[in-house]
Amino acid sequence: MAKTGDKGFQLEELLRAYFLRAGMYAVRGVPLQLEGDDLTDVDIWLYERPTGSSRRRQIVDAKSKLKPKAIERMLWTKGLSELLAVDGAYVATTDNRPMLKEISKRLGVSVLDGADLRRMAESEKVLFADRLSEEELDKSIKAIDKSRRNKELQLAYHDLKAALLDDFGAGTVNRALEHFAVFSRYLIACHPNSPAADISLRLAYISASVAAIAIDASLAKVSLKSAEERHHAILNVIRYGHDDETQGFETVRVAAALVEQYVPNGRAVSQAMINAVRDGFDKIPAEIIADYVLTHMKNDGLFKVARSLESEGFRVTPLSFDELSLEEKSFLGVLMDFSGVDRQSFASAWHKAIQSNIVVNAEGLEGSRTLF
Repeated sequence: MAKTGDKGFQLEELLRAYFLRAGMYAVRGVPLQLEGDDLTDVDIWLYERPTGSSRRRQIVDAKSKLKPKAIERMLWTKGLSELLAVDGAYVATTDNRPMLKEISKRLGVSVLDGADLRRMAESEKVLFADRLSEEELDKSIKAIDKSRRNKELQLAYHDLKAALLDDFGAGTVNRALEHFAVFSRYLIACHPNSPAADISLRLAYISASVAAIAIDASLAKVSLKSAEERHHAILNVIRYGHDDETQGFETVRVAAALVEQYVPNGRAVSQAMINAVRDGFDKIPAEIIADYVLTHMKNDGLFKVARSLESEGFRVTPLSFDELSLEEKSFLGVLMDFSGVDRQSFASAWHKAIQSNIVVNAEGLEGSRTLF
């Protein structure tokens, strides 16, 4: 991992590596949004799968300052964790005062103090030697956007991460699938093995990993149901954004009721609208994903694929599609089929054998029109 020059960012990378080593799924810099505005961000968002039916989401506040104000950070993190309705929270601080342990116990917030952080930093087994930092990935994304004179990739990646806090579960599934389709089409449009192809491939892998954990979380809610009920729940999640069709369709029913009340011949018009919308939802090929997940992704299969694809997204030189494991290729292939993306085109867009410049120099790309 390259040095970022910022102690705060380096601490976050250290902590993310620590939680990844502990077997969790970890994301840095997750924005909390309200009506499209960024309110704050979660330094590290964690997802773990302790048992077959339980899932845990936690947040980490990491601050590396001469005066860390640990107590204030614990109070702030406690409030944020309650707002987000997560299952736990950590505060990582360089503060070593014994009183922090007692306060953290009362608040129900775990503390990683200065001694803990020193042990992590001094260990050679925490950081990954072959992993890009979040800052390196962001720099590369911005360089590609600059060469194309827009911010499409930056905004899409930002929204993908925001989906982890905004209605995590069914809502996240739909946004992740949408972003996977967009990044995959970017990849196919790129010049093969170009820096733009490299970044598009990474973002496709990462969005697929988010889709996997979101489906895993959605299935946890119906883990004790029959296979038929779980199948139906996944179909509803993908089509309606909710595991219950009635609740997922509620917005349409409200709109139809308004049409019926205020539009001439409203009853017939509203019923026609409901039928048309339902027909549109039914045409979404959700069976492609539901059938594969329930048939082939047993036990913690989705969680494992999510972790491995996230790792590939940040690998210094990511594996090409053909070099991935059978499980990874199969899951990506299912998402491609659902999204209408050609597998062969995806697979031929980037090859590990041809080394590309990972951390792209923005100035060197400016004005280039050969990336896509």
